[in-house]
Amino acid sequence: MDRRFWTASLICCLALLLAGPASGQTAPQRTAAPPKTEPTKPTKQELDGATHRLTNFEQKVGRMNGQPTKLDVDGKEALERIRSLKERFPDDPAVAALFERARVVLLASKGEIVQITPEMLAYRKNEEKLGKLFSELADKEWADLKAKALAAEGTIDKPFPQASREDTPLADMRGRYILLDDLAYPANQFTDFGFSFAYIGAPSRGFYFVQLSGPAWAGAYAAFKRYERLVNRNIPENPKWTVLGRITGIDLLVPQAGEDKTAPAQWGWTVEPVAIYMAGCTLAVADDKNELGGAFSGEADLEKIKSAMYTVKEIPADATPERVVEIFSIAIKEKNYPLYLDCIDPNRRNTPTALSLCLYHWDWHQHRFANFYAMIRIEPAVISVLDGFDAGSSVEDFYLTDEEREKVRKASGPLIEQAEVKTKAFDENGRQYGSPKPFFLRRIDKARWHIINFPQPF
Repeated sequence: MDRRFWTASLICCLALLLAGPASGQTAPQRTAAPPKTEPTKPTKQELDGATHRLTNFEQKVGRMNGQPTKLDVDGKEALERIRSLKERFPDDPAVAALFERARVVLLASKGEIVQITPEMLAYRKNEEKLGKLFSELADKEWADLKAKALAAEGTIDKPFPQASREDTPLADMRGRYILLDDLAYPANQFTDFGFSFAYIGAPSRGFYFVQLSGPAWAGAYAAFKRYERLVNRNIPENPKWTVLGRITGIDLLVPQAGEDKTAPAQWGWTVEPVAIYMAGCTLAVADDKNELGGAFSGEADLEKIKSAMYTVKEIPADATPERVVEIFSIAIKEKNYPLYLDCIDPNRRNTPTALSLCLYHWDWHQHRFANFYAMIRIEPAVISVLDGFDAGSSVEDFYLTDEEREKVRKASGPLIEQAEVKTKAFDENGRQYGSPKPFFLRRIDKARWHIINFPQPF
């Protein structure tokens, strides 16, 4: 056929389609879709998906033993899904049960919380009171000591401008008292020729070198550390000291920390400390007649002064393991070092090295109660027999006569029991700090319980 015929036919068909129905005719109507109905209950797949994720989050929170837990992917997804289900099916029992589980685990994830009362924090207030009391004693003793030093002939109370070494014979300076303010220790500590010093001064005004290697500084500084351990640990972060000392000579030293010396050597008068004073804290005096090398203000009456604030002064012979652990925590909070030692197994404090370790961990316990936690909760003890025969076992007593029990007891040796006591620590806001910690105690032949692992944090 002619190509023009096909083209004309196609045009006619398109025209008929575009023209629509003929006049007087109506287009066929489409049937409307039936309205969708909302489901009345969640699907099994929806419930299972939310339950699976919630279970995973519950297990994670459980493993944290009361510590705060951040929402992980499962936790967030579970809460989102359960919220959607609760909004769509508020009256569905399965959804309601899931919602309640989610509420419980979400609260648990924030950590166990207790109410902290002012009484629980009283030990911190008592430390402030104790510090103020000993500070007042130190201020009075320092005023007396300073007055005596100034009354002595040749005392130097104004170290700058410094006496020139060229114009001042050493004999005129040696033995004279000198008052030095603002000694930055340990910031200005340095070592030269194997000896340790702390400097005061500058190239423009001259130097004084306070001797740290000798027994005088060691005795006075050790006394200061005892004050910090036993009275008040609130020491300024960058302390400045006032030093009362005696001039012993003159030295050419490099007042610079570190092994590599890049600064020039400087002449300076060397000073042996007599006493070190920190305003607001204490005065520590070197004393070669004291077996400890020195003492801080009020140290001779330390326990007499502090005992008025002690709530517990001794451990009863029949104290339970839980009570011994509680007394241990009280001794630390109230800075009762003798009571702290009495809680510890004697075999772990019977040598100088062992006592040094006890003191080291005393410092750490002090730090934790001052900064990390304020209250301790103690859980029931779990007691087990490590060795020997427990004649008090009701099960075994049922089978043995008195004579048999006594025979077995003698053959078995001493009865050694161990108790495990778990503790939970809470900070000053009442939130659990860390996970529960186990303390282990031991007793022999029903004697008193003592703590074995005393370094254990609460």
